[in-house]
Formats: sequence, C-alpha cells, structure tokens
Amino acid sequence: MDHPGHFIEPAALLPELFRTACLALMAGAMIVQPVEATGARASKSTQSALNEQRRWKEPLSPDEEIAQLLSRITFGARPGDFERVRTMGVKTFLDEQLHPENIDDAAVEARVASLPTLAMSPEELYENYPPPKQATNSRAQQAKTQPPQSAKSPGGEMTSKSQPGPQIANLQGPQRVISELAQEEVLRAVYSNRQLQELMVQFWMNHFNIFALKGADRWLTTSFERDTIRPDAMGKFEDLLVATAESPAMLFYLDNWLSSTPNPAKQGQFARPRPRNMNATLRPIGHPGYWPPRNLPGTASRPPRTRPAQGQQNRNRRGVNENYAREVMELHTLGVQGGYTQKDVIEVARCLTGWTIDRPRKGGEFIFRPRMHDFGEKFVLGKKIRAGRGMEDGVQVLHMLAHHPATAQFISVKLCRRFVADDPPLALIDRAAKTFLRTDGDIRQVLQTILTSPEFNSQAAYRAKVKSPLELVASSIRGIGGETDAGLPLLRMIARMGQPMFQYQAPTGFPDRASTWINSGSLLTRINFATLLAGNRIPGTQVDLEGLVPPSAAAQTVFVVTLATRLVGGELTPPTRDAIMASLGPEAGQVAGETPPARQWATAAGLLLASPEFQRR
Repeated sequence: MDHPGHFIEPAALLPELFRTACLALMAGAMIVQPVEATGARASKSTQSALNEQRRWKEPLSPDEEIAQLLSRITFGARPGDFERVRTMGVKTFLDEQLHPENIDDAAVEARVASLPTLAMSPEELYENYPPPKQATNSRAQQAKTQPPQSAKSPGGEMTSKSQPGPQIANLQGPQRVISELAQEEVLRAVYSNRQLQELMVQFWMNHFNIFALKGADRWLTTSFERDTIRPDAMGKFEDLLVATAESPAMLFYLDNWLSSTPNPAKQGQFARPRPRNMNATLRPIGHPGYWPPRNLPGTASRPPRTRPAQGQQNRNRRGVNENYAREVMELHTLGVQGGYTQKDVIEVARCLTGWTIDRPRKGGEFIFRPRMHDFGEKFVLGKKIRAGRGMEDGVQVLHMLAHHPATAQFISVKLCRRFVADDPPLALIDRAAKTFLRTDGDIRQVLQTILTSPEFNSQAAYRAKVKSPLELVASSIRGIGGETDAGLPLLRMIARMGQPMFQYQAPTGFPDRASTWINSGSLLTRINFATLLAGNRIPGTQVDLEGLVPPSAAAQTVFVVTLATRLVGGELTPPTRDAIMASLGPEAGQVAGETPPARQWATAAGLLLASPEFQRR
C-alpha cells in the first residue's frame, strides 16, 4: 500500500523556520529519555519517582477532566464536543460511550456502505478479487471471448480507468480488499459517533494481531474484523477469545489449521457440521453436542519468531503445531510471565488439534475435523483433561485461560496502558484485574473501573500518551472539522508514520508505547502530514480553516489562541506559543479584525497540529 512515488517529501514543502520550530518543540517534549538509576544520579531519580507518585494523586481541573476524557475515549474532539460534554456532564458522556448500541451511527454506516468488499464473505472476496496471476489469466480469457472496448464511453466521457490519481477503486486483487478495510477503519475513526467502540475494535485487532498479507489472510482479514472482533469488542473476553480461536484468519496466520495428531486413529472420517442456529444449540462443556458460543453481542515484548513457509512439504506433514498454543497463552491471555511451561504449550496444542479450515485458500469457514484431533489425555496448568473428547478439549482450555488470574492481570495491564499511561500504577491495574475476575471478564465494566479512577483523572496521566499515526490522522481531521474519503494518499501517510494497517508481521502487534511512534524519522513525517493537511494538499481530504473560528478571531494572536483551545482543550505552553508566533512572521502583531494571508492561517494550524500538546493525548 505504500508507494513512495505518490508521497510528497517534507523538505520540498516546509519552510526552514517552520520545520526547525516543529522539530525543536516535538523532540524536546516528546522523545522519551532513559531513566537515571545508578551512581550519582540515583538520588535524583528517587526524587523524580516521589514527584511522580504525588502527581498520580493530584486531580485535574473540571476542564482538564473533559479534555482528558475526550482525548482518551475518542479519536479526538470535534468542534463543539468540548462544550457538549461540559453541558451533559463527564459521567453522562462516558456512560453513553460505554453503551454504543444506544448511539445512532447511521451516517458512518452510509459512508462505509459504498465500499463493496466490506459486505462480502471470504469466499466471495476470493472469487471477485483473486490473486494477481489468477486475475491476469481470467482477464486474458475474457479478452478472447469479448470484443475490445473503447477507452471512452458512448457519450464520449473517459472511463474510470482513465481518471487521474491513485484510487482504491482502481486497485486489483487482494490489494483492493486490504485497502478498503483500512479505508473503513479511518472513516469510522473520523466519523463514527461510537468512538469508544471503534477504539476498542482497534485495541483488540492489535491484541489479536494477524498479518493480512500472509496467504489466505488477504481474504480472511475482513471477516476477522467484521465477524470476530467487532461484535465482542465491548462484551465478554471469553466470547472474544473463543471467536478468535475459531477464526479462519487466526487459524491460518498461526498455522493451527495444520495442527494434527501425528498418529490418527480410526475415529470417523467426517467432520461434524456446525449448527446454523448457534444460540439454540449451546450445551455444557463435556456434552457430546457442545458447540462454543461465537459472536454473541454484547506485556512483555519479544522478537518475532520465524514461521515455516506454507509449502507443499508443510501441508503434507502431520503433527502438532505449537504456534497458536504458544501465542494464545503468551500474547492473548496469561502473558509471558503467566506461569505456563513448554509442556503446557504442547498440551494446549494437542487440545486444539482438529480446529481447522474448510478450503483454507479459497475463503473456507472454520470446521472441526475429528480425524485430526488428539483424543488422548492431557494436562494443562496442572489440570487433567480426560481422554476421549473432541472439540471440547480446546473449549475447556480456552475457558480456563479466559478465567485465569494471570489473564485478568495481563489484560488489565494492556487496557491501563492504552487509556492511562505507558507505565500505569500497579494499584489501578490490580483494581481493574479484580473487576475482570468479579464480572467474568466483562470488558465494559473493566473499562468503567479504569476510566472513572482517580489515576485516570490525575495530572500524571494528563497528556501522558503519544498518539499513534492512526490516532494522529483521525484527531487532526476531527479537530479542524475536515472532510476525507480516507483514500490511498491518507493511508500512505499513516503507513509512512509507522503504522501500515493490518501489516504488522509479528503476532505481538504494535507496542503501545511512545518509543514505538517517536523517533527522528517519524517526527519529520508527522510534521509533513500536519503541513499538508493544513495546506489542503492531501488528495481526498479538505479542511476549511477560515470557517473554523469566528470573525472576531481573525487576528493571528487570537486565531492561535482560539484554535489551540479547540485542538488541545486548553492553553499552550509558552515555548509552543512563542515558536508558533515567531514562525508567523511580522504580521503576528496585526490588530484585531485584519485578516491574515491564507498561508499564515495554514502555518499556524500546521504548527498547532505538530505541537507536543496536540501530538499527545
């Protein structure tokens, strides 16, 4: 999706003063410094830690509470949001976002309805957007049987193939599928009224990360987001865990569709078909007719492992595959310090044999194949799983993992890191974990515990997080009331800033820390984005700066203060304000009522979007 030929290099656009001011502001305020912990610096570090502890107990002002909530449970405040929350109250607004099923979102649904791939099944996607080689052969066959067509329509108008500019609709094969899914995510982030739900969809897509460019996942990822993650993003964690374990996209990505007992017994050659009416066929675990619930409504990082290629040799080899079993414990539930052993990995993998895909490379669905399953006795985390059962083995293991105290702790750490700070307080993590266990893994109630905590509304958490590229793009467009089609130019911007959507290869997903997003290269790309957006130079995305502030704010000084209030929900720090005013030039001191040149409107807005106050949330 990233094509350098369509990207405008920042050096060709940014005035030297503008670029220098942005880099000085962002680098000085955003790059994470190493913690001093030894020698003569130890006492200084101790004092710093004590100051930090005091800041966790220092509450926010009422206006800061509004700004904090808007920056954490939405992709950024829109014009008028601050006043709306002040009128309705923080508690009412939070409760509204915690219950997205009660929010009308017809407007954004109408926008994404124009993207044809989003409503297709994996099988339909494979048929309509086949691999490039297969698509070429199909077009060649059609050319032999159909007369050549003119580049112009009967009315003399050029066809879509002749229209200039990169368009997602012009993409071929699976590239179109992945690009439209990314386009949907940006459109929902910018326009959805169910902002917290969209944030949680992104959170779980990253937590249960898959690499969309791996084989069949090019056609399976759309269903993974739509049918697996989205329905349970605010529901029970166990439902989400089981749904991901059954997802063909996850089964293919982590190779569990290949996992099979090496010595299959003669125990039936046919798979049990999945019942269509899931809610009418639920049985207790252990019952012969048990089928697990699916799609019911509502860390420590480590280097990626090398996965075996999906060649003919792998497809023909029988054996237990440990990839998914390891990741489901280390990354999805218990965490790397969760107390499991390599023996547990093997036993979990045995429990999940037979969980596979019907016609995996052509968009097939999940299916359990008894002939691939290991029916022997297993021991997982010290608990015996008796022999002679089938799919129930895997369901029982997932149930154990979903309700394990280590899972409650691990999920709570990640949620607190997402919504509070890169290194959240242990006391808050413990309270969130207790809520997780008490409520049977109810994600909504865990979020409420976190988002109503004193730590969330403390000075230590205020603007403590750095926005990811997607968050930066969405919040910028929302903040200045822009309009976008979320087309290829914008998607390439997000990729250039370090977040190619659905294309993180390791199962860990993107680490949720400032150091992931902030380095010298990404800083300049962020500045470039701010400049292009404010100057209306991103195709498919438009902003109206002059319509954003009242006429009384036409003077540059008033304009900067007014726009800063809209974008960051408060005052700018003196260094940021001074750098912006200095970059505007001599007209910065003009009297009220005089309209500054359009270039200076764009410069001021670009500097504000590139400021540390806006780059943080």
